[in-house]
Amino acid sequence: MLQNPKAIITGGTRGIGLAIAKELISEGTSVTVCSRSLKELESALTVLNQNGHLVNGICADVSKYNQCNKLVKFALKKMGRIDILVNNAGIYGPIGPLEENDLCLWQKTIEVNLMGMVYCSQLVIPLMKKQGQGKIINLCGSGVGSPHSLPRFSAYYTSKTAVAGFTEVIASELEDYNIQINAVFPGAVNTAMTDYLLKVGPEKSGKTMYENALKQKKAGGTPPELVAKLTAFLASDNANHLTGRLLSAKWDSVEQLNKEKKLSSSTYRLRRIDNALFYEKREK
Repeated sequence: MLQNPKAIITGGTRGIGLAIAKELISEGTSVTVCSRSLKELESALTVLNQNGHLVNGICADVSKYNQCNKLVKFALKKMGRIDILVNNAGIYGPIGPLEENDLCLWQKTIEVNLMGMVYCSQLVIPLMKKQGQGKIINLCGSGVGSPHSLPRFSAYYTSKTAVAGFTEVIASELEDYNIQINAVFPGAVNTAMTDYLLKVGPEKSGKTMYENALKQKKAGGTPPELVAKLTAFLASDNANHLTGRLLSAKWDSVEQLNKEKKLSSSTYRLRRIDNALFYEKREK
């Protein structure tokens, strides 16, 4: 990657997105963040622009293509190029049994979590091809690829499963252009989404999810810094051998990933329909 690479982080003004912004900035990356909330944007820029940094920000709703186009054009004007795209913006959407969900909100979840990522990726890929390199990191979701699904979170789970599939297939499209695209499973990070889950209560989220969220909130959850460090690694030249992979911030260490220069076609993938789990037993 070039010295002083340039990055866009969607939803980069709070929680995991803010932690990623801080980590990339600390490693010398110029950053542009976006948020739907002007208040959150201004607050984040005050924090990020400390110590002489110059971080750009713009209000944008990634569920709308024209807003994503506005974001990319703004970032390009401010930074001159785009080397890294972190698709972090996401929402839970409606919580509860499908038959009780507002389908307009269900569709909105798909538009934010999936289509926002698709729009931004489509817009930056031609720029990255022209530059001869690029990194796209997609934030995947809780439960995807695990032995258990997320009942009562059908919009969220469906959209995030699609993120995993999108990551794998677009990585194959881009493998000849020196553009790597990977997905990160953040783990149980305490964010505003956790607070939202607790707010709606066990009647909508279900007893198990609600109690798990309570425990997570009290225990502190997975540190967002783990997600940030993995994302920063995937945005670096040290991760050029990784593309189309689905990686856990909690379980897949940067040190281990740095060593694994040759990976089989099934390692760190979502699943294979071949009568066997995609996981491979490997020596530690």
